[in-house]
Amino acid sequence: MQLLKVDEDQRIVYGWASVVTEKGIPVVDRQGDIIEVDTLVKAANSFMEEVRTTKSMHAGGEIGKFIHSLPVTKELCAALGIQSDREGWIVACKIYDDAIWARVKSGELAAFSVGGRGTREKIND
Repeated sequence: MQLLKVDEDQRIVYGWASVVTEKGIPVVDRQGDIIEVDTLVKAANSFMEEVRTTKSMHAGGEIGKFIHSLPVTKELCAALGIQSDREGWIVACKIYDDAIWARVKSGELAAFSVGGRGTREKIND
C-alpha cells in the first residue's frame, strides 16, 4: 500500500499496511486472497507484540522498526468516533538505514509490502 505521509525529521513513514474492505466490500489482494477483518487484527496484534522488524523487500537484516499500529475496523472506528470507508491496518515505521531512507525520500520506495503466513481456505461461490 502507498505511503501516505513521510516525516523527514524523524525518518518515519505512515500508511496502510493492508486494506481488507473498501466501502464494506472485501478487497482481493495481489496474491488473489481475501483477508477477513478479525484475521488481520489478530495478525497485526501478533506482529506488533512479537516482531515489529522492518526489512527491505522481505529480505536481509533490520532496516527499521514499526513504531505505531492501528487496526481499523468498523467497531473500532465507531468506538473512537472516526469514520473510514476502509478497514485494514495503518502503520508507521521508523527507518534507521541511511541507504533505505534515501530510497524512500527519492520516491523509489513508496509503499509497504507486508509478508505473512496463513492458511488458505477455498471460498464457495
